Amino acid sequence: MLVQPCATAFDHVKALPATLLTHLSLVLGLVLLSASGALAWPILEQPSSPPARPDSTARPDTTVRPDTTVRLSSVVVTATRTAKEIEDVAVPIAVVSAEEIERQGAVRLGEVLAAVPGLHFFDDHGTGIQVQGFAPDYTLILIDGQPVIGRTAGTLDLDRLTVQGVERVELVRGPSSSLYGSEALAGVVNIITSHPQDGLRGGLNVRGGSFATSDLSADVQYGAARGGARLLVNRYASDGYDLTPDDGTAATFGPTVPTFTDWTSDFRGHYDLTDRLELRLGARAAYQDQAGAFAQTATDGSLVTFDDTANRLDWSVHPEARLRLSDRIRLTSTLYAAGYQTETRFRRQDDGSVFYSDDFDQRLTRGEVIADALWNGAHQSIVGAGYTDERLVGDRYNFEGEQPVAQQAFAFAQHEWRPSRLVEVNASARLDAHSDYATQLSPKVAVLVRPSETIRLRASVGSGFKAPAFRQLYLAFTNAAAGYSVFGSTRLADGLAQLEADGLIAQQFLDPTGLDPIGSETSVAYNLGATVSPTPWLSTSLNLFYNDVKDLIETQPVAVKTNGQQVFGYFNLDRIYTRGVEAEATVLPLDALSLADSDHRVEVAVGYQFLQARDRDVIDALESGTVFGRDLNNRDVQLGVGDYAGLFGRSPHSATLRATYEHADLGLTTSLRARYRSEYGFADFDGNQIANRPDEFVSGYGIVDATVTKTVPAPGDTQAALQLGIDNAFDVTRGALVPSLPGRRFYATLRLSL
Repeated sequence: MLVQPCATAFDHVKALPATLLTHLSLVLGLVLLSASGALAWPILEQPSSPPARPDSTARPDTTVRPDTTVRLSSVVVTATRTAKEIEDVAVPIAVVSAEEIERQGAVRLGEVLAAVPGLHFFDDHGTGIQVQGFAPDYTLILIDGQPVIGRTAGTLDLDRLTVQGVERVELVRGPSSSLYGSEALAGVVNIITSHPQDGLRGGLNVRGGSFATSDLSADVQYGAARGGARLLVNRYASDGYDLTPDDGTAATFGPTVPTFTDWTSDFRGHYDLTDRLELRLGARAAYQDQAGAFAQTATDGSLVTFDDTANRLDWSVHPEARLRLSDRIRLTSTLYAAGYQTETRFRRQDDGSVFYSDDFDQRLTRGEVIADALWNGAHQSIVGAGYTDERLVGDRYNFEGEQPVAQQAFAFAQHEWRPSRLVEVNASARLDAHSDYATQLSPKVAVLVRPSETIRLRASVGSGFKAPAFRQLYLAFTNAAAGYSVFGSTRLADGLAQLEADGLIAQQFLDPTGLDPIGSETSVAYNLGATVSPTPWLSTSLNLFYNDVKDLIETQPVAVKTNGQQVFGYFNLDRIYTRGVEAEATVLPLDALSLADSDHRVEVAVGYQFLQARDRDVIDALESGTVFGRDLNNRDVQLGVGDYAGLFGRSPHSATLRATYEHADLGLTTSLRARYRSEYGFADFDGNQIANRPDEFVSGYGIVDATVTKTVPAPGDTQAALQLGIDNAFDVTRGALVPSLPGRRFYATLRLSL
């Protein structure tokens, strides 16, 4: 676990499968051959100078593109795994640049994504995001194209990830399984780190604010003609906060968010070993410790209080070799190893005894080879293949000495065809062969049409899939405090048999021995959109989306225990769909009024999303008149389709506003952001599995954030800026229902660039 992280990481490397060791040997062989000059390509002409690299390290401009509401980098890589101008991408994509991140005063990924239209936060074991109505475990989070692991109940907490040292964040909406596989059914968020600049440079960022929250970052980087490196260290800490002041009951005892300290170190380097071969290395390590408290009510009515302590280690290593075979063909070979380890302890406050302990250790190792070719001006292709090994060691997954291990082989291909200046077609597909579920094929086709320089029409249809998570397959967990049990589909039969043998089952609803293990969730998704920029000062975009999902994995009760609590299992049950409209517009008011000059700049961007996320089985039951609920007076009422608000946690309406003013001569920038989401269901108090009465909803709310940034005089070549900010200016809270809303917060930041 976390006691000997260095030793366990070494043991993990020793346990690499033979396929990956062979892959590593191939990479090292290429390096040695190139270094010795033995690698020659007589049939390919050596160019006089290497072409610009079509990848994430290209230095982008910061002009405003006509299809977004944030200032964008001109080149994006996530949507197609190749470098493209964002206006030429055929699927919905948004980009937040480093400049915009600084203007917002954002220090964690969640703060960055809060300003992106159409995204909602999802509070469950951390703060995740919804994309097009999907829960957080359907959106893949990447750093420089490699997956971040470590989810709890499907949520990858966005506050784990610092955005210091980030060049941009790219968000692709809609299924991306044709390129990225599982967890990309709803979309992809790719954090792209900054490339080392020429010469020796350094930076310091110091921020302090409400709730004793602080963010301290320091980085040093060096760049030269053949390579460069950057090292960043970040410390993020807070005293936490409490949204339910203690009233003497167990429900209000302890903080909503505990005290924590989070350390992150990140290294990125590259070196051109030859004119043809570039080596890259990325490494990241993050450690967090936190301390909170909670209480339970004893049989005599007294409170039993506990200390809740936890720590987390999150690390990854990413070596890569990029070999340019010719001006048009490149081979990329990548290794990726990552680990996520947690240790949790509940101790009684009266005597310090351990009431509950949980240890968790997830490891992922991946090897991948990709070849991309620019055949001519009309055709470009990319093909890739790889192998993944994933392992878990955890108290909740230890069933009769067995721990989960899964292997996966995959291959994908993509071809872009530009038959004319007006049309571009992108077709891609990926095949995933996994040890735990059936082989999955995920195709996708996207078309971009350019009737004129000011109009872009986009259409795509694709298949996505979500593989069963380890918890849904292998979990064997009994909550010591509440008394319920949960078993993954492969553990259910044996788990129920063991509880039956121990005399703990009062009633069993089904016989699990004949059940097949759960399979993947699948979807077919459609996106249809347009971008219109009728003038240089106005751009608008509209996107319609529809996602049809089958075999959604849900928990269902399978037995009742003698203590009155239930036993739950995972099953492929539901058929759902999400559909809606996303609209955005960006205006430059001073340009529209012919008042723009080099010293003043104003930009206003607005976004809106309408969303429906519904279960087809629930709709069928409502239409048949078989669903009833209880009103607040406890009277039974028959419910119809009009009473159905959709899946829990989904707001039908949401909107964003961003306004920026820059005064170049004064070195002053102001940024105002506002976001709104309408009410959404959170609970089912009358037992009909839907939210239908007022006390089952979280009421809608609006949040307003603002920052003012001023460059200040500094000695020598140092650049300095001071920023003052306020988040949630109107002090909106929803108690423990929305723990990511702590109320009004103030902060101040000092940035130094050396």
